[in-house]
Amino acid sequence: MLPTQQKISPRRRGKVRRNSQLLRRFIEHLRSHDRSERTIKSYSSDLKLFAKWFYETNREELTPQSITPIDLREYKRYLLEDQGFKPATVNRRLASISSFCQWAQEQGFADGNPCDEISIVPEVRTAPKWLTKREQYALIRAVQKANRPRDEALVTLMLHTGLRVSEVSNLRIGDISISPRKGEVIVRAGKGEKFRTVPLNSNVRNALQAYFSVRPSVDHDYLFVGQKGEPLRSPGMYYLVKKYGYEARIEGIGPHTLRHTFGKNLVDAAVPLDRVATLLGHSSLNTTRIYTVPSQADLQDAVETIVTK
Repeated sequence: MLPTQQKISPRRRGKVRRNSQLLRRFIEHLRSHDRSERTIKSYSSDLKLFAKWFYETNREELTPQSITPIDLREYKRYLLEDQGFKPATVNRRLASISSFCQWAQEQGFADGNPCDEISIVPEVRTAPKWLTKREQYALIRAVQKANRPRDEALVTLMLHTGLRVSEVSNLRIGDISISPRKGEVIVRAGKGEKFRTVPLNSNVRNALQAYFSVRPSVDHDYLFVGQKGEPLRSPGMYYLVKKYGYEARIEGIGPHTLRHTFGKNLVDAAVPLDRVATLLGHSSLNTTRIYTVPSQADLQDAVETIVTK
């Protein structure tokens, strides 16, 4: 037996086991409220890291009842100063702990939520990564040079509809409707199980029709087909976007970059925010307003307008 194993008393093992069971119950609670697997994984990781810090700091197993405001203030300081995390990361971890404590209070495992006394870390809101017009041109050109109708349809669809990669991977052929003058895609498995319909412009319609003419005959009706005839899933889509981004010499690109670009293009075209929110599947206009935050390129363009000729 290892020395570290010898130091774990039966009493502590019992507490660790009960805490693990409590965390599993909290995760089940999140799933029952339709939280995404990505969100659930984030909550679980944040809480495990906090539990590790809590034990190393206090020599005491983490329970909802044992967390105090001073613990959270010290943990916030530790994340900011000792670990050097950005405010967004610190606030997300505190939010995970707060959600857990709130759930524990509602379940009767704690008398209150100590996070109520903790303020979030102020942060300057920055614009998300989106592609400039020149980068959009370079990306589409890289895809067209490859002469792969499926890839062009995939990238064009993402760039001109703003669908999340998970939404695209779940699309079926029947979700696409195209006529000579218009088209639409039905999103049946949006975030939070939201249903929405997004119009298709001529770029997307043409790219999809070219793809349909060469789409292989397979035993499923998923829209995009992988190399071996299987449905093309999110990892494959990430790979393709990054691959063409590399060929177009665009750094840090992914499927979500295309979604952000769609939102930015709409805002730049003076489309009202409520329509942008509807197209993107946002529940709140506050989420959509991120596309009104100027990027560094926007600021550069602004100052260039006052250059003396």
